[in-house]
Amino acid sequence: MFFGGWLTYLKWWFHLNGSIKKHLNLTKDAQNLLHEIIEERRNSEQEKDDLLDMLLQARYEDGSPMPQKQLIDEVMILFTAGHETTSNALSFMLLLLAKHPDIQEKIYQELSNINIHNGDIMQYVLQLQYTKQCIEETMRLYPPGFIMDRISIMDDDYKGKKINEGTLLLLSIYEVHKHPDFWESPEEFNPDRFSPKNKKDYSHQYYPFGAGPRMCVGNNFAMYEMILTIAEIVKKYRVTTPLEKIKINPLITLKPKEVPLNFTER
Repeated sequence: MFFGGWLTYLKWWFHLNGSIKKHLNLTKDAQNLLHEIIEERRNSEQEKDDLLDMLLQARYEDGSPMPQKQLIDEVMILFTAGHETTSNALSFMLLLLAKHPDIQEKIYQELSNINIHNGDIMQYVLQLQYTKQCIEETMRLYPPGFIMDRISIMDDDYKGKKINEGTLLLLSIYEVHKHPDFWESPEEFNPDRFSPKNKKDYSHQYYPFGAGPRMCVGNNFAMYEMILTIAEIVKKYRVTTPLEKIKINPLITLKPKEVPLNFTER
């Protein structure tokens, strides 16, 4: 539901003011649109070698295809989840680069020293190590998925605190990513902390895509998408901002409150 796991205490209000009905109708419209797109692709008998083709061609162990409803749900999740979170992360990163021109220049220098051979985009992406570090550090400071929620499947006890079965538990990734016990100078934008030379094992304190069996399935796709986007922007423009302090807007995902950016051609 659009209000996510963080605002369930306002569920009665969302029912009362019509928000739930409104968004359910919007969801239905999106499902109908996806149904039309899927049927059009099926009837075209064309292979475009894209994600939709992969889902249409996927088969279970018994050889049966994915049911239409599941197919629509899969496409909708990949589209909505991969769209908003990625755009939020890119907005935060452009603000950080605008506030740190020296780091922005390092990305530009990296881009200037790399050539694409035989149009191999993947090989190009893999060479953009410093750009990748900047994205990783951005998602440490401002993780779009800033909270994880889990429901306790049984009664439990943690340090004397009783947890009943069915309890909704929230983990603040945002706070873990900035906790001084886990990070040196946690408020500093320092992409070098993720360099191969300096990188430590952050697996117990770094969750930009969640963790466990429900970790984001699109994490690699999102990273490649962001690396290519930042590369194209920095290659063509210098980015500046008059913003003195980045302010956050924690809704279902973490957003910047404002993104005033100026782009000057190089």
